[in-house]
Amino acid sequence: MATPDENEPAFGVVDAADLEQALTMLAWSDPSFADDPRAAMRTLGVDTVSHLRLDIRIQRRDTLYLIIPPASSDGGTDTVVNQMDLWRSGEQFVWIMSQDAKLELLTMREQFRNRAG
Repeated sequence: MATPDENEPAFGVVDAADLEQALTMLAWSDPSFADDPRAAMRTLGVDTVSHLRLDIRIQRRDTLYLIIPPASSDGGTDTVVNQMDLWRSGEQFVWIMSQDAKLELLTMREQFRNRAG
């Protein structure tokens, strides 16, 4: 049985309004785009707020990623609720963010849909 080429897109039909799919396609065609996440988002027609830091990573097959929640200023556990948003692009696309950043993600998706639509 033939196996698909690792560099071939895993999805067939490209959805012009799918931000995660557009980011995945951009990453697969130009991995250096993650060096400047804000510029990468601007190329997709999405503005990001300055107070939110973006960290774009291209997953490696040989790496396990552990995201540790932040500690509070008093040394205890922070009350920030981290959210994970799973999205279909390739095998899987994952956003990990604080609860407050979820609104920014929804805004970015809406900006992309409005640009693409």
